[in-house]
Amino acid sequence: MHKHYLVTAANGGLTVKSVGLDALPDSAWTPVIGADEGGGALDLYERIPWLYRAVNLRADAIASLPTSWEALDGTPLAAPPRLPFALDLPHLLNLIEGWLTLYGAAYVFKGMNAARRVKQLRPLHPRTVSPIYEGERGLVGYERQAGGERVALGLEEVVAIWLPARRAELGYGVPPAQAALSAAGMLSAADQFGEQYFQHGAVMPTLISIEGMPSPGDMEKLESWAGRAMSGLRNAFRPLALRAPVKVQPLAGNVELGKLALPELTDKKREDIATALGVPHSLLFSNAANYATARQDDLHFYDKTVLPEARRIEAALNSGLFERQGVRLRFRPDRLEIYQSLEAQKADRVVALVTTEVITRDEARQLLGL
Repeated sequence: MHKHYLVTAANGGLTVKSVGLDALPDSAWTPVIGADEGGGALDLYERIPWLYRAVNLRADAIASLPTSWEALDGTPLAAPPRLPFALDLPHLLNLIEGWLTLYGAAYVFKGMNAARRVKQLRPLHPRTVSPIYEGERGLVGYERQAGGERVALGLEEVVAIWLPARRAELGYGVPPAQAALSAAGMLSAADQFGEQYFQHGAVMPTLISIEGMPSPGDMEKLESWAGRAMSGLRNAFRPLALRAPVKVQPLAGNVELGKLALPELTDKKREDIATALGVPHSLLFSNAANYATARQDDLHFYDKTVLPEARRIEAALNSGLFERQGVRLRFRPDRLEIYQSLEAQKADRVVALVTTEVITRDEARQLLGL
């Protein structure tokens, strides 16, 4: 039986003790809240509408996919199975896909009783879980850190879903949101500039120069101001006060309102975000396409983005959780209206070919999968 080790900080040192599953404190399961340090993917997701919308489109699409259940021999089940744990599948899928998009990894803890039967599921925030590797053995477990405490978890206790890694043999890959960070960061900077611009009277940064022979104190003030003014966006509008006669000179003219949002640049960066997250532009921009193009983009979104991700999640949940309960989860995109409409159009074309004797009835059945 796998033991859990609780590590806590006390009196400047670490205390380690073995604990059972039921004895784990609530703080060990406390979710981490707040933005990433340094303005990472989560921070930009919470501030940039286009990134927020694109991430949620992916998560909602996965969560709303039709599903079915089958026995291990492939026999379809007429009703969802009775599982020994509570399962809110749409909510779980939404969390998993959102975390995969933002972090490249998602984790679900399987709470087991003494008989090693799964009795509860706990989604674990990816920022609180670290894979543990040991030499040639590779991945040997996970460490959960939250609420100032660390808990070691075995491989059999966690369902891990990782995006493929391209830079290494082990671990998870680069999340789509990470690839969109540069574009999202530029949009964030443009938004901050506009906010600062209007908060300071719609006046561009201004240079104040000293006339005559300034005192050393005035020179220090000027140098300090120049350093602050060029150190970042938040400092660009800070004023400078001097006792000596000064000359005020705008560094640039006032910005035309129509150009303040940098439309050409922001449009390009919004498209970069959509591309990085695999979301067609027509799903994010209302004027991006007509109905026919938008319909085709919907199909591409499911074919190229949603379904590959769904298969990855399906395989991980089945191998790590559901197959041990004697069942398998199956996503059924064929039940979506967009695919049913395509099948109906295909059937109409096949019927026309049979009617004109271009193909036989047997060939028609093969084309329709009957």
